[in-house]
Parts: sequence; C-alpha cells; structure tokens
Amino acid sequence: MAEIEFTIDTETGNCETKINGIQGPACEQTAKQLKQVLGTPTTDRKTADFHVRPKTKRRVGHE
Repeated sequence: MAEIEFTIDTETGNCETKINGIQGPACEQTAKQLKQVLGTPTTDRKTADFHVRPKTKRRVGHE
C-alpha cells in the first residue's frame, strides 16, 4: 500500500518526507507533486523503490 510519511522537527520546523510503496517513474511523479506543495527540499535521496523498473514482457509475433 502506498503511503507518504511526514516527520516534522518541532524545534527547527524542518519537514522530512518519505514515499513508501510507490515504485519507479510513479515515485518520481509523486515526488514532483510534493515539491510543488512543500517547496524544494534541502536534500533528495532516492530509495530502493525508486530504482525498481516495471518489467516488460517480450512478445514474439507469429505469422
């Protein structure tokens, strides 16, 4: 299940977000939407979910 985790440091006001359960290009799109709402992050780390690419199946046509 996809979720976005927010951690706010009450002393500094810094907000850390972590995207869980969204893989590949969809993760990047979600991160872009968050940047529009929250602004540019001070750091940006890619998780293992980001690096997962959808598997494609090769189809061989028969004539």
